[in-house]
Amino acid sequence: MAQEKLLFFIRRPLMAHYIKIIILFLTGIGGCFANTNDELRQYQEEGAHQVSTISSKTIEMLNRTSSRNQSEHQSLIDTLMQRSADGLQSNQKPQRVEGAILFVSFSMPDSLLFALSDEAARFHIPVVINGLVDGDFKQTIETFKRLNSEAQKQHLNFKGISIDPVWFSQFHITTVPALVVTEPSKSCGSGQFCANQPFDVVYGNASIKKGLELIAQKGDAGATLAATILEKGHV
Repeated sequence: MAQEKLLFFIRRPLMAHYIKIIILFLTGIGGCFANTNDELRQYQEEGAHQVSTISSKTIEMLNRTSSRNQSEHQSLIDTLMQRSADGLQSNQKPQRVEGAILFVSFSMPDSLLFALSDEAARFHIPVVINGLVDGDFKQTIETFKRLNSEAQKQHLNFKGISIDPVWFSQFHITTVPALVVTEPSKSCGSGQFCANQPFDVVYGNASIKKGLELIAQKGDAGATLAATILEKGHV
């Protein structure tokens, strides 16, 4: 992350016009004091000279790297914003759900969050959080960027997260992590929401595979579907 911040810091002045390095260093040597304006001018000239020694190849490389980092994070931010917007617009009321859902929180230990999210991606199971971090969208984005960067270092999938407080309410989720498996009853029409839709839920730090196995063995509403997910590897 320190390297990324440095690249962003360098790139912005480059895009503005040029890099200007100003060092304010006022001191007396042997009782002689130079004119402050002359000193500042001298330091500015030295700074400009230092910048001029940076090769165009180096500057171009820094620009490309910074652009790539910005583009990557912007793509992730856009994805999270779109998922959140879709969720808030379409999920103002309970909705028909069929399959499995993993409920998590950014307050969970990173290692647990990474492990469950990566496993959920392999099973094509959506991962949802209840809301913004401390009610702040910017802080939520920064948290997501930090976690995603760390997950990438560990070669883990951490991109399929969305914000959906309605699902938390719909399935009465107050503790995370929680794995829900639900299947609408046959009496519900296709595409219609079923009031009080039955579901099975497993709480705790067990792997998703273990949770699905438990529901398949001892569940009621989602037993058959959980077994199918285990067999096919996806919903």
